[in-house]
Amino acid sequence: MPIGVSTRIIEIPFVAADVETTGLSAADGHRVCEVALLRFLRGAVIDSFVSLVNPLRPIDPGASAVNGITDEMVAGAPTFPDLLPRILDFLADDPLVFHNAPFDLSFLRSEARLAGGSWPGNRVIDTLPLARRTGRFRSHSLSHICRELGIGCTFHRAEADAWAAGKLLLHLGDP
Repeated sequence: MPIGVSTRIIEIPFVAADVETTGLSAADGHRVCEVALLRFLRGAVIDSFVSLVNPLRPIDPGASAVNGITDEMVAGAPTFPDLLPRILDFLADDPLVFHNAPFDLSFLRSEARLAGGSWPGNRVIDTLPLARRTGRFRSHSLSHICRELGIGCTFHRAEADAWAAGKLLLHLGDP
């Protein structure tokens, strides 16, 4: 269903998404090591797809220090090509919500390309510019904004960050 003037984001399903990575740049060969997709409807998570991902390369110590994911944790996990068909099925044509969409999408597009496929053209809603437009936050990190709004959760794992991005969208209102 297209989002029209009379349709509020809370009334349609959307997928809040986040990835954890082996480093800061897909262009430098870094890869996804965790993916989380949470389908929201009417403010609640109604379905989820969460998985560690074997990145087929070591996780940089700096990335591991932030996300807590180690090489040992992902050694037996499926690779992104193994997961891509299930990810695409899960997404369907629902809008995708990210906090700092260019970062996550650079990795997801790169991974899809490496898997011999392509990332879908779903509508993307980025909570980072929405939060910036309010002018009310000193910092625009997901954790800082959520603390200020009373959206409590842990951060720097894909599922928690996807949940926080979905809840943040609901707090910020329709884009």
